[in-house]
Amino acid sequence: MLQVTGTMKPRPVRFTVIGLGLVLTVGLHALLGDPRIAWGSIPLVLIAGLAGGNRSPLIVAGIAALAHLAVDVVLGVAASDLLGLLLRSLVLPGIGLVGMAGQLSERQRGQAAERAVSEDPVTGLWNVRSFYDHLARLRAADEGFTILLADIRGMRALNERYGHPTGTEAMRALAHVLRRVAGTQVRASRLGSDEVAIALVGPDRERARSIIDQVIARLHDEQVTLPDGERFEVHAAYGIAHFPEDGADEVTVLRAADRAKERAKTAGMDRVGTADGDVS
Repeated sequence: MLQVTGTMKPRPVRFTVIGLGLVLTVGLHALLGDPRIAWGSIPLVLIAGLAGGNRSPLIVAGIAALAHLAVDVVLGVAASDLLGLLLRSLVLPGIGLVGMAGQLSERQRGQAAERAVSEDPVTGLWNVRSFYDHLARLRAADEGFTILLADIRGMRALNERYGHPTGTEAMRALAHVLRRVAGTQVRASRLGSDEVAIALVGPDRERARSIIDQVIARLHDEQVTLPDGERFEVHAAYGIAHFPEDGADEVTVLRAADRAKERAKTAGMDRVGTADGDVS
């Protein structure tokens, strides 16, 4: 059934097949005068639900129920048939709802599988491969972009003293603040155990620096509670590089951002390095 509905995802194909099926079943019902033929609409309603659409399954079920009921009225309805007609009128919308539930479940499974392939399970950010693919698409489209790389300071000492779960919470805090400041349209990725990168479309130096300033300020409020009850304030070193000014491809630009970040680490807490050698 799922293979059949998969070929009917395009709306014109779905509407044509289901419409012809309804015409056929209602026509046979009227021609042969057999109310049992009306149950042949069930697969059509189920397909309408499985193939997609939020309202179409209920619309198809309603049309089928009313059309077959009209045929029964014209042909004459015996009192003994009333219960069966009522049951049929209730079952058809119910089948539509079943199809919708199946389609929703399939969609959720697909989304979960896509997230498993593209997301980092700790932070919910993109993984390295997805991030590189995004940068490659921007480069192929000749679209300028800015890489902002953040490296948490003191991550190794935090893991050694309190264990990796505490370090993970520090990474989540940084990822959360970056996403909140940069916005949902900005692509962010976890590049390593203590590194997060974001890609801004357009070589906007002022915007990149503004984001970093906001991140530093907000991280003060995103402190991690340590096992001994103390609070750990997340600090990072930041590096900025731009395509195409600082590299001919995404790999070169990321390396330039990494070198800038290393210079910022040497300079101290919450410092920002750029690919042209400036540290502030």
